[in-house]
Amino acid sequence: MEQPDIVVSNNLKRLREEHNLSYTQLADLTGVSKSMLRQIEIGDSSPTINTLWKIANGLEVPFTMLVNPPMPNVSQRGFKDREPLTGTTEGYRLYPLVLFETTRSFELYYVEIERGISLDADPHKGNVEEVVMVIEGELEIQVDQQTTTVVTDEMLRFDANHPHHYRNTSNSMCRLLMVISYSG
Repeated sequence: MEQPDIVVSNNLKRLREEHNLSYTQLADLTGVSKSMLRQIEIGDSSPTINTLWKIANGLEVPFTMLVNPPMPNVSQRGFKDREPLTGTTEGYRLYPLVLFETTRSFELYYVEIERGISLDADPHKGNVEEVVMVIEGELEIQVDQQTTTVVTDEMLRFDANHPHHYRNTSNSMCRLLMVISYSG
């Protein structure tokens, strides 16, 4: 199995070259410095989730195109078989399950959020829909100024091109599936 940093490094290089971009052009699109982009691409830096989202948004590609290796035609694995993606928010773990491909315009994640943990998510670029399905627990989701509580066996769909905020309001771990769908 490839190491996560090597996967990100290879994917970033491939995407930058496919888009025919210099480091300067990519830095302008993403808001990530040229030196950081180069360090990530050559494997000298482990980027945060926030940095990876900036790169994905700047390139207008799904997040999973940066973090996951190409998948075989048939595969079976557990939700947590891979190392989770973590960011600056302790207690929030994101496990990519299904990767975006040109023939599939969505991504699927398994997410664990510890009790009392909150996370702010930047708006996605373009026409992006997010569906959150709570498997266990209670999750408060705020999109713009509207707050909704989603409990076990419920789901919420929203336009993800607005700022959104998640907060685990249950007394235990909140487990959920998240689908991010890209159209047009």
